[in-house]
Amino acid sequence: MGNENRKVYRREVSDVASWREFSVPHVAFALHRITGWVLLVWVGYHLALPAFIGTPTSVQPPRGKLLTVTLLSVLFFHGINGIRLLVNESLGLGISSIERLFKGTVAATAVTAVVTWVVV
Repeated sequence: MGNENRKVYRREVSDVASWREFSVPHVAFALHRITGWVLLVWVGYHLALPAFIGTPTSVQPPRGKLLTVTLLSVLFFHGINGIRLLVNESLGLGISSIERLFKGTVAATAVTAVVTWVVV
């Protein structure tokens, strides 16, 4: 029948124990989705909405060093992780390569956050 090898992942959000079964690719996928939504909400609220309501000069950058570094880190992670996903899908890498690339993505994001904190 061909469907015997498929595993369906169904999680109850309130069942914390079920989330421990996620592997690195699942975590990477979840973080990519979360950072995408954060960026969408931030861009919509802080950039697009003021531009439509008022004048384009009403667009405000984030206030505070922590918020600026956080948003830049989210943007960097989302972009680099997206490139990682494209590389994984186009080259068909194995699970060990996927895990190494994801750990590299997280490390690069952490280094970028520290450098941004020092520079900003």
